[in-house]
Amino acid sequence: MSLPKYQQIAEVLREEIIKGTYAVGNVIPTEAKLQEQFDVSRHTIRQALSILINEGYLRSEKGSGTYVKNRLIESTNNNSTRKIGVITTYLSDYIFPNIIRGIEEVLRQNNYSLVLASTDNDIVQEEICLKRMLDEEVAGLIVEPTKSNLFNPNIAYYSKFKELGIPILFINAYYENTRFTVYCDG
Repeated sequence: MSLPKYQQIAEVLREEIIKGTYAVGNVIPTEAKLQEQFDVSRHTIRQALSILINEGYLRSEKGSGTYVKNRLIESTNNNSTRKIGVITTYLSDYIFPNIIRGIEEVLRQNNYSLVLASTDNDIVQEEICLKRMLDEEVAGLIVEPTKSNLFNPNIAYYSKFKELGIPILFINAYYENTRFTVYCDG
């Protein structure tokens, strides 16, 4: 059974926001344009937008339009739990258990919690992990890159973190075609 149309539209728009198609602070297309794009009623578009407003992706200004919100600022203002995301290729191999244990200890001492994910060195899994970190509204990200010697189709997600002002620390390797400032090779 497929999702109702308004939920499908909300999912498409959410993905576009996460990918950076609609940048933080920018207005999204009007309801009329979205109606035309998705070939649905205005009511269906409003239902989809309502979902994204409630999730904190959008804000609506009467007479002005609907804008992409900075979810990081919103979560910081709401005093939510401070979280740092850690994405590694494997959790139990080599030195990673010790690294993760050390990261968790330092985070705990500084009143942060750890959001842990593993890519199994798979690009598709990395995308899922990055989306999860955006949804978790992490305040920072520590990443061991997946297949760092190959082109990575997930660079847009890393750029989204940068656009949101979320610092990223790459460990063991980095992606050549990114402009992130912190890299640690041991």
